[in-house]
Amino acid sequence: MLNKNLGYYRCGGIDFQSKVSALLHSRVINQPVEWMFHQDVFELYPWHIEPAETLDQLYDRRARELREKYDYIIISYSGGADSNNIVESFIRQNLHIDEILINHLSRATQSTTVLDPKIKDSWNFAAEYQLQAVPRLQEIYNRLPNTKITELEVSDTVIDTLKNYSDADWVLNHSDMLSVGQTFRYNYFHFGHIKEKFDRGQQVGIVVGIDKPNTFIKNNKFYLRFFDTVANITGINDFNSDYTNVTTEFFYWSPESLSMICKQAHLIKQWVEANPQRRKFWDKPSMSTVRLYHERWLRKILYTTWDNNWFQADKATSWWNTEFDTWFRTNPDFAQQFHVWKSGVGHLAQRIPDFVDYNKYGQVDKLRTFSKEYYVGPMITDK
Repeated sequence: MLNKNLGYYRCGGIDFQSKVSALLHSRVINQPVEWMFHQDVFELYPWHIEPAETLDQLYDRRARELREKYDYIIISYSGGADSNNIVESFIRQNLHIDEILINHLSRATQSTTVLDPKIKDSWNFAAEYQLQAVPRLQEIYNRLPNTKITELEVSDTVIDTLKNYSDADWVLNHSDMLSVGQTFRYNYFHFGHIKEKFDRGQQVGIVVGIDKPNTFIKNNKFYLRFFDTVANITGINDFNSDYTNVTTEFFYWSPESLSMICKQAHLIKQWVEANPQRRKFWDKPSMSTVRLYHERWLRKILYTTWDNNWFQADKATSWWNTEFDTWFRTNPDFAQQFHVWKSGVGHLAQRIPDFVDYNKYGQVDKLRTFSKEYYVGPMITDK
């Protein structure tokens, strides 16, 4: 189901939610693909003007708008800084959250997970469930006794989905993030007790956080950038083919959230100006720089609700061969599924070779990235 608020692709006058489908179509008709992400609205917004409100005030406004828009609010929760901040914004205003939904791969990842809070490498991402999400959810439960908290163990869903394929066809209807854990773990429509809520006819909003602003400096000018790979990182909508009453909502990256995004960008800019020793990390930052450095600093810059003593693993620096999937690639019990997965990404490399990128190890690792950039303001160097 096409949800234009999540971004979509246009090729030859046809709109696609699936990036894969759009690129395959482009190959057939020999026409370019354009990523559509609210540029009609974003290009008109005065990004150079910092909003007067605080970030918490802008987070609160977004939470109120969502609460008023939907009959039933589900927050897709990980325990990380982004989703935790969403929950806290609702709590701060006494806004009811109908359900908090978390998924985890504890069974599948148990052979590679180390429950040591000092080990924050991205391959140990699954430790977040026990070390961070579980204690946070217990606190939330104590504060929100009327909110349903649903924990989905999705190991079987992820593995069994690949078992249903004997070849590469599994890649054809997905958008972008084709790592096995990321692609299939958000199939909430697989679970009968979840689908029962969707069948009631209520307007259901599934609220996700995705990511923090991507910012960079070029020619002493500060820019805000949106990547389609990040917008596609949560594939909930890929599995929603039946429910017109169920909508995935980006909490942060939304045309209703422009003041919030703008405020975030200005606060990041001011922080970099106040910390010139960090500026080098914003001059043409690589993905690794964003994931391993920006990510750590931005948690406290953007969220008053985050405690740096809490556990959060590093973000992955690869896409399809992500460190998050170390459990999948190294476990011989999943050899059959790994073969199917590898056949799928290899199939794309053959079908659309001009649209795939490779990592430093020569592995096909992602589809070509599309982005939108917006000028925020000049860097002030005299501090």
